[in-house]
Amino acid sequence: MKDINFFCKLADLKGTVADVLDKSKTQETILLDKLTRIEENPAGYFAVHMHLSDLRPSNRQPHFITIAARAFENLVNSADAVIYDMMNQDLVLVCHDVLVEDIDPYISKVKTLFNEDPLTLDEDEYEDQFSTWYDLSSREDFAAFLSAITELSVYAENKIEEIKKTTAEQEGHGSGDPLTAKNLAAINQKLHSTRIADLIRQQACVRIAPGKAGEMVFHEHFIAMAELKERVSPGINLFTSPWLFQYLTETLDKRMLAVIGRKNFADVKDPISLNLNIATVLSRDFANFNKAVGDHANKLVIEFQIIDIFSDMNTYGYARDMLQDRGYRVLVDGVNPLSFQFFDPATLRPDFIKVGWGKEFEQETDNTTRLTTFKQTVKHAGPDSVILSRVGTEKAVKWGLALGISRFQGYFIDKLVMAMTKSRVKPRAKPSAKQGAA
Repeated sequence: MKDINFFCKLADLKGTVADVLDKSKTQETILLDKLTRIEENPAGYFAVHMHLSDLRPSNRQPHFITIAARAFENLVNSADAVIYDMMNQDLVLVCHDVLVEDIDPYISKVKTLFNEDPLTLDEDEYEDQFSTWYDLSSREDFAAFLSAITELSVYAENKIEEIKKTTAEQEGHGSGDPLTAKNLAAINQKLHSTRIADLIRQQACVRIAPGKAGEMVFHEHFIAMAELKERVSPGINLFTSPWLFQYLTETLDKRMLAVIGRKNFADVKDPISLNLNIATVLSRDFANFNKAVGDHANKLVIEFQIIDIFSDMNTYGYARDMLQDRGYRVLVDGVNPLSFQFFDPATLRPDFIKVGWGKEFEQETDNTTRLTTFKQTVKHAGPDSVILSRVGTEKAVKWGLALGISRFQGYFIDKLVMAMTKSRVKPRAKPSAKQGAA
């Protein structure tokens, strides 16, 4: 768990790792506890409530909020300041003995991330819609801030109940008891000894060019999680705790490397992609895998999730350089197309950038500014670098082609690959009369 100190302070948790994994307390409740502690002596405290929940829906993607929160990392690590991530996607910054003018650059940085959103446009110099400031040493401001956070706490509790009711219905999550620190060890031990080779699935990434036959870019190999869950923990919902599930994925990475490492890479025709944790690439297991790959590293694409990358940019940079130096290609996964307006993923210097398609992006074709930004980003990254994933319809392919994207992955692409495969299979010739007689 990288940057654990930052995340502990981000949540205002000064205790053990187990405290961080304990989600029984919401950020709202933790903040209310803090207000109770400082109520008798609030001198030097102030708070900034950033109303990110009022951003346009397209700008409220979870990893956008994560990026916004990380904008305060230097402040949180160097001063008595804590950033709270509210359930409704607002951010609340609480500072003690910090100069107000020292905060302005951080707020401006976050506003720049969403500079095309109406919320960040200061049309009225006397009213800031983006943020509300509270001087907690003032009784009136303290009471107003306490009321606002109490309201957010009620919202959070209602939201949690709603999530609990719908978790079992969400795709791929299933039902069962929650994953906890108590049952984690047993499940992890079972993962080490459970057969997974037959649970590895493949999904193709194909290059599509007008008037030309599709060309295979790579086959992504992944584990069928629903089937794995039934095999190792039929009564446990592995997805209830992202922190604990992240720990399990590192074990799954090692098992995947062990299975794929048995291949004769000299005979591998189409490149293989593997979605791994950055920590896995720096482990002894990957070093052993690299020995098995030998001189065929160019046939491997290593995918990293954008959230994993942002958790430790320095480590990502080291892992990326190491892989590319050895001949592997690096892919940044989990990028949202709408983030192109304020984040250029090409600056991460990967070989591929995978962006996820969603129906909500169809309307963006009508927004000339956004579409122009998308095209510029694709052009900057390189026409051969960007991959549009989660492609379920022909419309998504057309949308990607309009942006200059030529590489696609998803269920619709799987159907195309099946059609491509069938077209290459020649029908058996009917036996002649002589052959029939023979």
